[in-house]
Amino acid sequence: METWYRKRLGDEAAALRIQNMFSPLFAASGQPPGMAVFSRHDRHANETTAYFSPSASRLAALFDATPCDKPPSDGIGLLVGAARSWEIFFPERKRRAA
Repeated sequence: METWYRKRLGDEAAALRIQNMFSPLFAASGQPPGMAVFSRHDRHANETTAYFSPSASRLAALFDATPCDKPPSDGIGLLVGAARSWEIFFPERKRRAA
């Protein structure tokens, strides 16, 4: 099993930095379809957590993200990456939506 990474984001500016830094790294990596960053907002704690896919480990390192398990698909959104990332990492979401 490949390692995912997570980083609690302090504000929206951190999410913007992830989005801005993603494109150059994505291109330099050969645009792997599994390179993506997902996010989940916890309303109770009022914090957002970014989840970096295994192919986004270089980007995760730049943000001092820590290793974690693959996040569950409930309540998660695609912060940056190809739309196909949903099919790759969370195929059950498509089946549930159908």
